[in-house]
This record gives sequence, structure tokens and C-alpha cells, in this order.
Amino acid sequence: MTENNYTVISFYKFTKIINIFKYKNLLNKEIKKFDIRGIILIAPEGVNISISILSSQKYLFTKKITKIINCTQNELKFSYTNSHIFRKLKIKVKREILTTRLLNEIEPNLLVGKYVKPNKWNDFISNPDVLLVDTRNYYETKIGSFKNAIDPKAKDFSDILNWIDNYLLKNNINTDKKIAMFCTGGIRCEKATSYLRFKGYKEVYHLEGGILKYLEESKKKSKWIGECFVFDNRVSVDTKLQKGSYNLCFACRMPLNETDKKSKKFVKGVVCPYCYGKKSKSQLNKYTTRNKQLENMSKNATK
Repeated sequence: MTENNYTVISFYKFTKIINIFKYKNLLNKEIKKFDIRGIILIAPEGVNISISILSSQKYLFTKKITKIINCTQNELKFSYTNSHIFRKLKIKVKREILTTRLLNEIEPNLLVGKYVKPNKWNDFISNPDVLLVDTRNYYETKIGSFKNAIDPKAKDFSDILNWIDNYLLKNNINTDKKIAMFCTGGIRCEKATSYLRFKGYKEVYHLEGGILKYLEESKKKSKWIGECFVFDNRVSVDTKLQKGSYNLCFACRMPLNETDKKSKKFVKGVVCPYCYGKKSKSQLNKYTTRNKQLENMSKNATK
């Protein structure tokens, strides 16, 4: 199996979908023709896709999917791996493709920040007058980010919105201040910048296509430091969009580096330095049993 045997495709689009189930059936009909695994979210506000597909099927699939979703090939984000990054395919209908519950304050289809192309991003964030904000969760920011980026240390997206209210407003950040935001694929920034605009901020910007598109197009001139967390079996990718060095703790879902895995507080599949002492005895027994089952399954698969 070659290194690029599978293509990872990430994409989102905010667009009004009226007949959601008809849209879902259309997608499902086309997708069944391909070897695909991953997650597809559909909501009245748009669609969010994160899948892996056989690289040999990439061209035909993207030709069909761009027609259905009404987007261009360049809007898709690509990386490559030697196996599927998800166990199965899920197509879900939801109220929002990124939950906020602030439908009146956040409307990416009507109001959003200005896009900064990946090839313009380095110069843009080098401006000392720009307030650079990482809108991802704290466990993502801890393994990589851009230099001098503000980390709101968010547990979820709602924390980002709370940070906007508390940090910017409490610190009297002028509404004319240039604020640049970035996230993994771009979807969080769509809603975060929409919220900023709603709050009256005029000079709001975000990285078009997110970190993944930036790494895809800026490999030789990347200013990214560390690795980038991804929500699939790879856990993280490096600056070349290859599988990174991190593993995931099954108990608390924190990304673990080599130092974490060498800790006396680490037991594979059971506990790690971040959740050590925080799990009940019954939980630890459950994780231990599950880990043994997985090890046995792996041994049987190689026989």
C-alpha cells in the first residue's frame, strides 16, 4: 500500500438548504458509489464534510461533489495518508453544522469577516497592529499554533464567544482594531467573525480555508509552529500534512506527545498525565478491559 493510497478531503460551505432530506439522499446516492469513510453534517445553514477516499477515486468524486454542493475544486482541502482515517461513514442531519444556538447574532451567510488568502497570511499577521486569535480548543492549541497568537483556552466553541464578550469588551478593544482569526478548517472563524461583526467590530479577518489550506499551500514558507490537531484517527498532522507524532488518550481525549507517553502516570488506553487521579476505579477497570480487548483483536488480525 503506497503512502498516498488514500486522500483526506475536508470542506464546509454555508449555504441555505431548504429540503435537507432530499439533499441528504442525493449525497448518499453518490457517495455509495465510492470507498469513503468519514463524517458529513447537513443543516439548514450548510454542509460540513471530513472524509477519506481511495486516491484513485478522488478525481471522479470531487467532480461530482463540487457539482452537488456548488463549490470549486480549490475550496476543498486535501491531504494524504496510507489508510482510512475514520472507521465508518456517517451522514447526519443537524440544526447547525457548528452549534452556537445564537441564530440571530451569528449569520455567516449574511455577515462575516474578510478572507485572507493563505499566500497572504504570513505578511498580514506580521503586522504588529493585528490582534491574532486562535479560535480552537485548548487541547488543539497546546500542540501547535502561530507565534504570538492569543489562546483563549477554550473548552468548546461557546467559550470562544464568551471570550469575545469578556476579553475584547472588558479590555476596551476599539471596534476599529484589526482582528485576525484562524482555526483548523475555517468553519469556526466563519461564525466567530460573524459574531464579532454583529458586536460592531469592523476590521475583522480570518484565514481562508483554515490551517489545513494554509499548510497545503505554504509548505516552503510556513510560519506554523508545531503540529495541527485533527479530529480523526491521525490525531495530528505535521507541516507537510503527514500523520503527526501525537496519540490520543482514550480516557480524556487529550493529545499525547512522547514525553507524556513516557510518564509514570501513563498507561496505554487507560490513563495519562492529564487525567491521572481524576478517573474512578470503575472507569479505570472499564478502560483496562477495553484496551485488552483491542490488543487481542489486533493480535488475531495479524495471525
